Amino acid sequence: MQKEILVNDIYLPYLENTDRYLILYGSAGSGKSVFAAQKIILRLTTGKGHRFLAIRKVANTLRSSVYQLLIDTIDSFDIRKEFTINKSEMRITHDATGNEILMGGLDDVEKLKSITGITSVWIEEATELKADDFDQIDLRLRGETPHYKQIILSFNPIDERHWLKERFFDNEVDGCSILKTTYRDNEFLDDEYKRTLELKAKVNPNYYRIYVLGLWGREDTEKPFIYNFNRDKHTGKVARVDKELRFSTDFNFNPFVTIVGQAWFDKDGHHIRILKEHAMVNKGVLDKIELIKNSYTQKDLATCLWTGDATQRKRTVEQNIVNGKNLHAWEQIDRAFNLRRRLQVPNVNPNVSTSRDVCNFIFALHPDIIIDEGCTLLINEILYTEADDEGKINKKNRNKESQKADALDCLRYYFNTWCPDIMQRPEKYGIR
Repeated sequence: MQKEILVNDIYLPYLENTDRYLILYGSAGSGKSVFAAQKIILRLTTGKGHRFLAIRKVANTLRSSVYQLLIDTIDSFDIRKEFTINKSEMRITHDATGNEILMGGLDDVEKLKSITGITSVWIEEATELKADDFDQIDLRLRGETPHYKQIILSFNPIDERHWLKERFFDNEVDGCSILKTTYRDNEFLDDEYKRTLELKAKVNPNYYRIYVLGLWGREDTEKPFIYNFNRDKHTGKVARVDKELRFSTDFNFNPFVTIVGQAWFDKDGHHIRILKEHAMVNKGVLDKIELIKNSYTQKDLATCLWTGDATQRKRTVEQNIVNGKNLHAWEQIDRAFNLRRRLQVPNVNPNVSTSRDVCNFIFALHPDIIIDEGCTLLINEILYTEADDEGKINKKNRNKESQKADALDCLRYYFNTWCPDIMQRPEKYGIR
């Protein structure tokens, strides 16, 4: 007699889900991988014409994870006698229907290319894959089949910058269902595992976010340049107020970044807002001027303030000839917007390690600083830029997109110009 099949309640509606993409993500111990295996085995034993492919990035990790879990699921259903299991090839065949499950690793591309007729795919630990890897798998799942085609992706949300978040969570995708679960949704999890999970979480906040709460985490930064930034507290949807705009520009060309904000005093104290970022790649100063002119009204530009990289007062850059005259970058910007005294670039840039202290002082103690959530480049650089042993930006990591620190440099210049005495006179800014 067949055993009763035990499926966590939260997953039951998804047994019949037919969307092309079924995303199962969340904390450790939430039962998402077990459910993926259960769904595949149930489909394998009903109807004909199924050929499933189970994938991980590296082939040799399959045997002790996906392959073993599928066999354990068969045993839990008490239907082992219905299957032929080829241990050497890690192939599982349902004898009555001829349906089968194959295993594949993306490190064995030639083997994957030889597999044809796939009707559905399970990608375990999907965060191991690159976007191109997934695209190739997605393309292989095509053609007419007697049953719906589905890609199941199961993973812990380890890094909020991952392509999976951008593709499936930040954008609406047709034919996609997403289920988030935590260990608390797993009715069959033992108490000892729960205690172990919660104990580990106490010593690592990022582990707690990912593996206990099932929230998108971030890669650990060993020595963050900004260590007092709190994404929940310091980001959100920012509304512009009736105050002048303040621009801060860094002149690296990949990317060439300007951030736009506002800072003001009123009866409630001091307020700092970062409204927008403008990043350009392989463009010059005249291109940036044109972008800003097209993005803001004449009234905005007639009252705006501007600061940024002081070294450009002495350095010529691309497109530095205007009306036959050799002008440095700030001269071009000054002329374009008739800034005069509204150009507030200092004579020298702030000391990097000192400005690091200022940034962290502001994020720790300033009563009202918010960065618009659309400033993704700036936010990522704040989160992931590392400091070296001298407290300066670790330039060894500047080949990483999130650690170029060009937007972060703009923020340092912004604070240096418009909050120059915040550490010496904190009470002026409402800091007690």
